[in-house]
Amino acid sequence: MKKNILLFLMVAMAGNVILSGCSKSKKTAASPESNAGSSTAAATPDGPVELKIKWAAGKKYSMRLGFNQGTEMNAPGQPEPVKQEVKMAQDFTFTAVNQLDNGGWQLELEFEQESMDVLQGGRSVLNFDTTQSPDMDTNNPVAPIMRAMVGARIQYFIDASGKVEKVGGVAELLNHIVATTKPRQQAMFKQMFSEDTLKQYGSFSETLPNRLVNIGESWSVKRDIGSAIGTLTVDMNYTFKNWELHGDRQCAHIVDTGNISSKSVSAAMTGAAVEVESGKTSGDVWFDPELGMIVDVNTDQDMTMKITTRTATFRQQLNQKIRMKLVDVE
Repeated sequence: MKKNILLFLMVAMAGNVILSGCSKSKKTAASPESNAGSSTAAATPDGPVELKIKWAAGKKYSMRLGFNQGTEMNAPGQPEPVKQEVKMAQDFTFTAVNQLDNGGWQLELEFEQESMDVLQGGRSVLNFDTTQSPDMDTNNPVAPIMRAMVGARIQYFIDASGKVEKVGGVAELLNHIVATTKPRQQAMFKQMFSEDTLKQYGSFSETLPNRLVNIGESWSVKRDIGSAIGTLTVDMNYTFKNWELHGDRQCAHIVDTGNISSKSVSAAMTGAAVEVESGKTSGDVWFDPELGMIVDVNTDQDMTMKITTRTATFRQQLNQKIRMKLVDVE
């Protein structure tokens, strides 16, 4: 059972990568105002807005990333589909350390809290929360990894467009994992949180086109993303739908749709070849131009996965709802 749970978590982490997996965009249906340069437009319902992250030196941005993943698998020899639900949440902060000479930024990510709950047939089979006593971690293979990550800090060096050029602190985190966990947990950490996966945490600003955009205008992005199940291709289209009061913020409301597919398949980490036969994603993004920050992201993903082991081939339906929310700015 635990091997199956790990396989599902690999797919789940791939989904998290997809949330932030965007590259430089190419504009479509552009209007004259879109080429007005990098000057900031007034954030009013009547005008264009510059959709670009604007970090402020010394500011700390507290975020929460969570998702609910449901799977249904017709396993060989099983009379009924195997249903499983995975719920995960992470609290972390980004600190804008300083601006670089190239116009980019040095950022620092710190993990603060981790939680996970795995259910099969509606019954919890694996549960963990870093706020709980370590005495409750017995026979939980994921607990040592999650506890070791709390307090870990990753450095990101991004260019002026928001693209991550360099990541630091991954080796130090791995050394900490090695020093505090058993070989089994060390291997599991490398599977769940590879350097490619950690890199994506600092790439979410690449969702935006970094220019002035009018209501109704769209831009597209396409990117290949490395994950535990191989290389995934994500082809997205974003549209600035309208101005919207989101909570107490006047936000640019962006809607997105896209396709997810496998470009290459790898069984090295999971022990099974997992191929995305079909995948759809859609969602909403809210950007606060006054703050210069994405404040909320809601994403729905539906995928059909083909899973091939040494003895069998079967398919799994996967649906996951992902949310990344800005909790506070200090």
